[in-house]
Amino acid sequence: MKMWDGRFSKPSDRLMEQFHNSLPFDQKLIEEDIQGSIAWAGALKEIAIFTADEYQMVKKGLEEILRDYSEGKIQFLPQDEDIHMAVERILIERIGDTAARLHTGRSRNDQVATDCRLYVLKVLKKISDAVVNLQNVLISRAENDYEIIIPGFTHLQQAQPILLSHYWLSFFFLLQREKSRLQHAIETADMMPLGAGAMAGSGFNVDRFRLASSLGFSTPSHNSIDAVSSRDFILEALSVAASIGIHLSRYAEDLIIWCSHEFGFIELDDAWSTGSSIMPQKKNPDSLELIRGKSGRFIGNYMRFATTLKGIGLTYYKDLQEDKEPLFDSFSQLDLVLQVFTQVIATLKTNKERITEDLDPFLLATDLADYLVRKGMPFRHAHKVIGKIVAYCIDNKLPMNNLTQKQLCDFSDLFDSDVMQVFSWKNAIDARNIYGGTGSKSVKEQIDLAKTLLKT
Repeated sequence: MKMWDGRFSKPSDRLMEQFHNSLPFDQKLIEEDIQGSIAWAGALKEIAIFTADEYQMVKKGLEEILRDYSEGKIQFLPQDEDIHMAVERILIERIGDTAARLHTGRSRNDQVATDCRLYVLKVLKKISDAVVNLQNVLISRAENDYEIIIPGFTHLQQAQPILLSHYWLSFFFLLQREKSRLQHAIETADMMPLGAGAMAGSGFNVDRFRLASSLGFSTPSHNSIDAVSSRDFILEALSVAASIGIHLSRYAEDLIIWCSHEFGFIELDDAWSTGSSIMPQKKNPDSLELIRGKSGRFIGNYMRFATTLKGIGLTYYKDLQEDKEPLFDSFSQLDLVLQVFTQVIATLKTNKERITEDLDPFLLATDLADYLVRKGMPFRHAHKVIGKIVAYCIDNKLPMNNLTQKQLCDFSDLFDSDVMQVFSWKNAIDARNIYGGTGSKSVKEQIDLAKTLLKT
């Protein structure tokens, strides 16, 4: 027996029930559903639908259902098409007709919208905390790896020397922007639909501002049509998950390359690596590869729901049931990804000797061009001169830092005895103490700024 079957002359087909029911996945919302129902019961008490004793009976009954569910004592039935109907049925069975009044003035439309917003607020805050944990680890790495100079890459080609700390901090500041996106998504979700009814507003004049406050929302919805039809908050949450996933994937890609035999810059801890079923020597960066792989999952979940949402009119359509699975999947996986990446970065080892061996003197080509500019040569001319020097070194299999002043003067008379100071990794780093640069002083300032940002 359905709670809505009074209008129908025969039951739903069994296949239709299987197709229609969302309980297998939306039972994940049971905590939010019971939280919202207790608040709604309190609002009904204020307008005398429930007496104080009846409210306490409903509240206790709902709390016991949640406790029993967490202990695995709840048995769902075939007619329980979603978690909302299941909770209501069980409550009626336990406390009788008093529970049958709980749905007074409320629709499943505003009920499920409220549950989803409560869930999104909870998971976004959890993800934000996980991002902060990763940022703390990145600051620790930046401090621990402060003296290490690595080749910076563009096009996967060695470009200019940078501090490894500078690289870790690039990750930190990107995550800081992701936190601002998370915060905006939180603000978007922070609106209570309860009391909007099916789409026109509840027929019972509950105090929606008081109700919103009791559920932790900053405001009730301002328009009942918007309240039950809007899922932009889910779309934005999925977008943030996709954005974070994309950026974690990019850093994972770098680290996968860096821990290869050909690079050998880092080594992952055994706890975050796997082996091969056939090749005994293998140590695979599967943690990072899965982080990279799951980015496609986050993008797919966003596209999946965006495609569903774009074809729906106002107000409620059953299509909106398709919002939950991508939402649950993205945030359960993103939380896992962030936890794993945090541990991978915290425990990896840097191979300073191998990194130093890999520093190609051509990394200093721009510094050599800058030297000529400081001697008065226009940069475009200096660029051409250094290009010829590089070509000469390649043709003669000669490291650029082995050139003498006399050899350099064959390319320009502006090279003086002080040119040899250019061939210093430390000098190259210190030359870039501009705000935001890779200079030691600048990086120290970035570390201090990062710590300040986390405190605020």
